[in-house]
Amino acid sequence: MTTYDEQSRTERELRAALSDRAREVHPSSRLDAILREASMPAPAARRSRWLVGLAVAAAAAVVAGTVWASRPDSPATLPGGPPSTSSTPSGASSPSASPSSSPTRSASTSSSPDPSPSATGPAGPVAGATTSLGIYRVGTNGGTANRPGLVREFWTAPLGGDAPESDRAGFAVVESIRRTQQPALWAGVGLDTLAVDRERITIELTGPGRAAPDARTAELAVSSLVWTAQAAVGRGDLPVTVRSGSPGLLLGFVDPSRTFTRAGTPADALCDIWVDTPVPGSSVDSARPVLVRGLAVAFEANVEWELRSGDRVVRKGFTTASIGAPGRGTFTVDLGRLAAGTWTFRAFTSSAKDGSPQAERVVTFSVR
Repeated sequence: MTTYDEQSRTERELRAALSDRAREVHPSSRLDAILREASMPAPAARRSRWLVGLAVAAAAAVVAGTVWASRPDSPATLPGGPPSTSSTPSGASSPSASPSSSPTRSASTSSSPDPSPSATGPAGPVAGATTSLGIYRVGTNGGTANRPGLVREFWTAPLGGDAPESDRAGFAVVESIRRTQQPALWAGVGLDTLAVDRERITIELTGPGRAAPDARTAELAVSSLVWTAQAAVGRGDLPVTVRSGSPGLLLGFVDPSRTFTRAGTPADALCDIWVDTPVPGSSVDSARPVLVRGLAVAFEANVEWELRSGDRVVRKGFTTASIGAPGRGTFTVDLGRLAAGTWTFRAFTSSAKDGSPQAERVVTFSVR
């Protein structure tokens, strides 16, 4: 064994230099950066121009082979996971668009908007192909306070699994605008262009929208577009800019020069309970069990539930989420096989102090 005293002068100096250099190293996590770089598109930004206001066709397609599965939300910033393939949207909106060589900038979303790429953009909807996209809209939390907040719902878009990021995000943002109509802040507003590059997502709207009753409501409406676009692109908390073709503040309160991220969204901007499956308005095969999946912020992770047929509660119980409040945990409820008909599932949380309702989410679906 060689001791320090037996080492040569060169060896001792080399060891000392290596030791000094090692102390200068400050390791950090590179995983997020590596994943982001691996999924980077070509340097040139992809841009898509959208026509809005076309009629919406009903979609009845099985959600399978989705982009959501191949590009899942990052758990650290984008909560959740894909919907089950056991349900098929029955009355969900699904755009039916055709290419246009003369893109229209001004169109209302009040009549179920529909994106359509320009002649210089991607080919648009793919016949028979579908992709599941997470849509965020402004809803209410339920319970005693019933504060407004973001709700996530999955939607089947007429796109192939290899559709460009800008197409996925464009279709999703148009659907988010359509769903956030109470109050009708985006009435008369459509999506002009949406660009995705290595550094950010840029959303260009056709107008600033109506003045919101307060700043919080305006922030939520803009945040719904931000979260929807990020989820569709699938590259984590990619910064988003939302602008309009008109001067002034968005919805009367939001500065269009701002950059938005999920990390900058207050925790109370999200509703406490989301139900991912069954999708609202979906149809489930009676030969298959109905598995409810969702996320909840629940005291001691306790999530209560009811299954209703009409006004009658036919079954009830509780389940335990993966984590308790203030974390957002996942939960599942296996309802088994249900008879044909219309069913309503209600997930809710109650106050540990007096049993009053704190939050709830209600989903109606059918069994065929």
